[in-house]
Amino acid sequence: MKSRIFIGLWSVVFFTCTLSAAVTIMAQEPLKETQPAPSATNATSAEDALNDGSQLSPKQEVIKQEQDKSSRIFQQTKVNFTSSTQYLWYPDLLAVDREKSIQDFAQYLRVNVTNLDKEGKINFYAYGRAIKELWTDHDEEFQGRLYYFYLDYRDAFNEHLDLRAGRTFVNEAAVSGTIDGIHMDLKNLGPMGITFFGGRNVIFADKTETGTRGDGLIGMSIYLDTIKNTHVEVSYGRKYGEVDGNSLVARENVGLDFSTTPISSGMVNFYGRLKYDTISESYNEMLFGVKVTPIQDLTLRGEYYESYPTFDASSIYSVFAVDQYKEQSISAEYQMTSNYRVSVKYAREDFSGNIGNSGSAIANVYDIGFLAHPIKNLTINVTYEARSGYTDGLSGIRLYGEYKISKMALMAGIDYDDFRRYGSRDGNAEKYWAGINYEFSKIITASVKVEDDINFNYNNSYKGFVVININY
Repeated sequence: MKSRIFIGLWSVVFFTCTLSAAVTIMAQEPLKETQPAPSATNATSAEDALNDGSQLSPKQEVIKQEQDKSSRIFQQTKVNFTSSTQYLWYPDLLAVDREKSIQDFAQYLRVNVTNLDKEGKINFYAYGRAIKELWTDHDEEFQGRLYYFYLDYRDAFNEHLDLRAGRTFVNEAAVSGTIDGIHMDLKNLGPMGITFFGGRNVIFADKTETGTRGDGLIGMSIYLDTIKNTHVEVSYGRKYGEVDGNSLVARENVGLDFSTTPISSGMVNFYGRLKYDTISESYNEMLFGVKVTPIQDLTLRGEYYESYPTFDASSIYSVFAVDQYKEQSISAEYQMTSNYRVSVKYAREDFSGNIGNSGSAIANVYDIGFLAHPIKNLTINVTYEARSGYTDGLSGIRLYGEYKISKMALMAGIDYDDFRRYGSRDGNAEKYWAGINYEFSKIITASVKVEDDINFNYNNSYKGFVVININY
């Protein structure tokens, strides 16, 4: 199964690279006539006719027009190719030997082919990854993930229809996920629009894909765009899962998403999101917020968030008792000057749920952040967080810095946090890391990062990566 996925992924890679190369070559060299070469006499006559300004024959005129049309199409087609070759190492969390690490080789590939037609309506996008664990005791094959691979056709019917076909990501208030299928957007129906989507639900594991033919995802939404930058969308989604060879309904949600800016200056923006699970008959997500910009460079935000964990109907976790989580927060961000920015946030977190101990599981969380460019090419970012109440007092600080020297950027950071599991263990968690980015050219860049984690599980936990990026 893994080898088939890998072969399929790299077949896609080969196809997209071949398509990209062909399009690039065609864009650089106009198409030539494919009809047999004329005799010397006919060639001379044709050349004389052109030199004399005489008209081409009807057949020659048609051939010339087709050549010009094809040349224009391929000349405007754009191909973007991005490759990321990576070597990664990190600790094996499941190994008995805490010093054992895992080393991976990974290859990411993204191809964008745009303006496939003369109007620029048809585009193609693909992105995938192949990965292999190195120097293991067992013979592991390459494993692959294909994140997306689809054809995008905008304004397919009188500016009223957008189509995406293939492997694509859908995101609605009711449901989101990656499907092998189709997404249609019937738009500009006055102020309204309707979307439909459906296909096989793609499920990603750690390094590869899982799932069966019985996994599916379908849905639709109706949206309204009207005055005051108001967007309202109601959506429905249904997820299927395979159980004992049968495809059964695993999840069914109804969602609402809205955003409005009632003041023309854009000073105030209201937004929200609701998701209702019809199987468990509960709201599993709720968000209401307001964003205010009273003066330039100052942004205020207030939010109410609520979540209730729900699971697929076939999951063993669906029979477990779970608690509701609630959070109220306010925050402010102020751009003091072009080089300095400060932010603060307060959140009240309620873990009490429905267990009847209201008030005993409340935490107060305070955050403050500071971003500075004290000198040219230097960036310093500091954030501090403190908690009180539930789980007792906890605090942590994160420091990050970056300095650019010509084509190189030097980066380093430190995290220092309190660590506590209620009634179990406590201590501190520390993280130290450093990295380098280097730009060899506009096309090729490289990155190196090393990190050491010190916590309850590890005295030293080393991880890092080396990456070569090519963007053409």
